[in-house]
Amino acid sequence: MWLAHALTLSRLPLAIALWWSYGEVAWSVTLIAIAAITDTADGTVARWLKRRGHATPDIGGWLDPLMDKVFVAIVLAVIWARSRELLVIALIGARELLLVPLVAIYLARHRRVGELRVDRIGKAATVAQFIALAIAVSVPDWALAAASVTGGLGLVAVVHYVWRELEVGGSRRPGG
Repeated sequence: MWLAHALTLSRLPLAIALWWSYGEVAWSVTLIAIAAITDTADGTVARWLKRRGHATPDIGGWLDPLMDKVFVAIVLAVIWARSRELLVIALIGARELLLVPLVAIYLARHRRVGELRVDRIGKAATVAQFIALAIAVSVPDWALAAASVTGGLGLVAVVHYVWRELEVGGSRRPGG
């Protein structure tokens, strides 16, 4: 599992490297693309390793979404420091701005972390975030349009997660 976790953790130095590459479009987009590839590869590698009996440490269920959020936060901080485009930053980060407090409430209600599962809408929102980040650092004139699509999809993902939890949560209760 360590290989999968290393891929997940690699997004941290990639985000930090963006600070120095900002303004160099090819380097900035490449760093974001590599981060997106590691986001796809870590789960694939983890599933492959599990099929071969390597199941520990099994921390990817919380490490991967945490690193996704840390990556996005760092890149948005870089964009803020360089461009001061608050609306773009808020739209790209909308899902995290809404979802992180909801997850905190969810976990405070003593639910298991393993019950939180990403689905196709969440994955689509993540892909949209990576694309919007790449556009924001490479073609600032298109950043607001990309951020708007990302913000809308992020909002749909949050509503879908809440709806799914209410639906599943109700079926877990006696008589629900």
